[in-house]
Amino acid sequence: MIEDLIKTPQFRRFFPPAAGLVFVGIFVSLAFWQLDRAGEKKALLDRFEGDAPYARVSNYEALGEFDRIQVDGEFQYDRQVLIDNIVQNGRPGYFVITPFKPNTVDPLLLVNRGWVPKSGPRDTDIDTALDGGYRTIRGLVGHLPQVAIRPGEAFAEAGDWPRVAVYPRSNEIAAALGSPVLPILLLLAPEEKDGFARRWQPNLSGPATHYGYAVQWFAMAATVIALLFWHLRKRVARD
Repeated sequence: MIEDLIKTPQFRRFFPPAAGLVFVGIFVSLAFWQLDRAGEKKALLDRFEGDAPYARVSNYEALGEFDRIQVDGEFQYDRQVLIDNIVQNGRPGYFVITPFKPNTVDPLLLVNRGWVPKSGPRDTDIDTALDGGYRTIRGLVGHLPQVAIRPGEAFAEAGDWPRVAVYPRSNEIAAALGSPVLPILLLLAPEEKDGFARRWQPNLSGPATHYGYAVQWFAMAATVIALLFWHLRKRVARD
């Protein structure tokens, strides 16, 4: 049945241009999608590099990545997490994650206070102490470091604090803390005290990558259009 249809003159006349138009539509749609992604990346980079004032938070659910916020509350310095396998400038170390209790909501806010080097394979003798008491902290909205495949559990063992974890998720930290946590993480601003090395960089490709992909999709659409015109001219000449 299908073989007979393919052999008909009508199929050979109309199917190639119809299929070509479908592919043109797909390629153009993908190109515009890449342009949209480039716009989103540019907006994120502009937000990261901007100098907007830090704003107090009324709705944590509505925050976007790299929003600049300030929060009032207290650090829960008796329960901290050291995220292992963080390499900076060729040196292994930890991100120091300290929970912070905001004065406006019950869940804890996870705060990345920066990076500290380690001197041995399992060196956790790091001074993460800080002064208690009510304070205001400032920083950028971020997220926990992630990897595509994590070897084993986040927390290999329970014990005294601070605890070492390998790329934990927020729900795993919440379980270890025994307290719910907010869906965001605060990257402590470099000018804030009680932090460690903080050279925050956006972990994303720039808009130029998406512009390049968009050009490729537009080029493929143009190629199909050229083939359609060639096919049409050939058919007209034959007729």
